[in-house]
Amino acid sequence: MNTPDITGALARLTDARTDWLHQALEVFAGHRFVEAVWVEGSLGRGDADAFSDVDLVLAIGASAPLSVFADPVAGLGLPGRVLYTRDKPKNAPAGGAYRAACVELVALPVLVDLYLWPAATATMSATARLLFQRGDRPPRSDLSFVPLISQYPSGDTGDSDPYQPQTVLMLVQLAAKHLARGDHEREAAIRRQLRDPAHAGDAAALRRLLAARVDSMAGSSLGAAVTAVHRLIEIAEHQAAAAPEPATCRSGLATTTAGKPPTGPGTTS
Repeated sequence: MNTPDITGALARLTDARTDWLHQALEVFAGHRFVEAVWVEGSLGRGDADAFSDVDLVLAIGASAPLSVFADPVAGLGLPGRVLYTRDKPKNAPAGGAYRAACVELVALPVLVDLYLWPAATATMSATARLLFQRGDRPPRSDLSFVPLISQYPSGDTGDSDPYQPQTVLMLVQLAAKHLARGDHEREAAIRRQLRDPAHAGDAAALRRLLAARVDSMAGSSLGAAVTAVHRLIEIAEHQAAAAPEPATCRSGLATTTAGKPPTGPGTTS
């Protein structure tokens, strides 16, 4: 794969992620119990690149059925092809829910962290970007997201299984993302979670991990996810070689009110 191919692939991924967010907002707006939606993380700050995850927070009203909290992905009808999901109950805000989902966009995997937060306490961080509101604008804190949501602990200390194939897939994706950005410190931290002795920058080791810890455990049930993650590793490897410094390819969405998601192509920050 040559540099123009990489550049085109990253541009298509960024556009597809913005399109997917518009689709997701249309779905969320169709549920009357969804009172507001915003993005946190790099998409909220406006410094996202093509490798950025989607950190979505939904303020959920009291009329929401329990099934939505039991399985936010299925309960909300998350659009697109979901390659896998991963639970980590302790990430949920008090009275809410959390689910990580990996969606396939232009044949590549994109991680979505989905937080369902009861509207009575839901609060945007200092850098959140509001995408949709049905009524009053949610309050905003001067804290960043992690310290903010930590003030509303769920009380459930349940963690994800580190040996679960979905966990391995997610961590390999994160390692590939940091490899592409040339962020060797964060890549090394992810490799430690994977108990991977390879040095940061070793893309071949990530491929071996997938073969040893996912294919052998999950058979063909996660075949599409494995294929998509392999594509991501290939792009990350070429990106790191061609441009070791982080590249910024920013993308965001406009805010909308009165229960109507944005219909335009989104704003670029």
